[in-house]
Amino acid sequence: MLFCMSMKNIVEKLNTDCSRRVIAIVGPTASGKTGIGVRLAKEFDGEIVSADSRQIYRGLDLGTGKDGTPIGDWQLSNTNSQFPINYQLSIENLRSSIRMFEGIPQWMIDIVEPEAKFNLFDYLPLARIVIEDIFSRGKTPIIVGGTGMYVQALVEGFQLEIQDSENETKNLVAKYSRDQLGQMDKEQLNIILAELDPETHANIDQNNPHRLIRAIERAQSGERAIKVKPDFEVLQIALDLPREELFASIDARVDSRFEEGMLEEVIGLLTSGVSPEWLIGLGLEYREITNYVLSEKQSQPLTQMREDNDFFEMKQQLKYKSHQFARRQLTWFRRFPTIKWASEYREVEKIVKKYLK
Repeated sequence: MLFCMSMKNIVEKLNTDCSRRVIAIVGPTASGKTGIGVRLAKEFDGEIVSADSRQIYRGLDLGTGKDGTPIGDWQLSNTNSQFPINYQLSIENLRSSIRMFEGIPQWMIDIVEPEAKFNLFDYLPLARIVIEDIFSRGKTPIIVGGTGMYVQALVEGFQLEIQDSENETKNLVAKYSRDQLGQMDKEQLNIILAELDPETHANIDQNNPHRLIRAIERAQSGERAIKVKPDFEVLQIALDLPREELFASIDARVDSRFEEGMLEEVIGLLTSGVSPEWLIGLGLEYREITNYVLSEKQSQPLTQMREDNDFFEMKQQLKYKSHQFARRQLTWFRRFPTIKWASEYREVEKIVKKYLK
């Protein structure tokens, strides 16, 4: 087949393939993903596409480690006007929430309000729109994030398929209500999802009951996750720091965020009416701090709260649980043999240069 193509067609095909290459920088929390991504963007004319399931929410800044400054409507040059009108409307909405960090745009941050229902299958089509927009301007999309499921679903081409109402998959098990599912343990939820939708079960965080329940509800409603190979190539690089260095970085970041006002951020969210249950459900920083604020100490002045022994215990607990979270993230990324591992920027740069040639 290839030999039947003219030389001109071969060159055009090679040029098209080379122009649709994506880089993904992944790894555990506090490993320096954003910094690496920004350096790559400066060197290889790229833009950042965030893959973080919590940074999508406005107002969750210090607790999610957002970098850069929101600038509102960012005027792009050389925007391709050939896309359908629904694409243009979507990209304009996403453009209005861009954050700039050292001159590099970061997409998919601050796109929904707190407590908005937003999941993996809401994220995927929006991220693909952003990637197409970046390609249309001749730039390189650089995915940066620690939410492994978001990254993997994006690079593997996951999407939802609505099944026929008569499809037998819907009848593999009896339908369960949200209340019934909420009373089950992880083992039971995993069994049900594995029977309903084996492919989704194989790629989901099997230790997260909330995600398991949502996946079961989708399967019971006739929705099934399928893979459609993306029309772009992806290079995935994971950052692998020595364990002691990673934990020290986590601890330093926790201390820094509290100095910058992370406690005040959570108090402000609660005061504005954000549900404490929702904040607790976000895990890590928001769970630990919300539980602390809602304790008997909540009536104390901030200065007194910061000097309380319970505050220091809460900070230490947050550091310890962040270490555990980082271990889980590393375990997730090590599942994928296509991911290349690097410990410093020079290694990452070498791998990227070879890939983009």
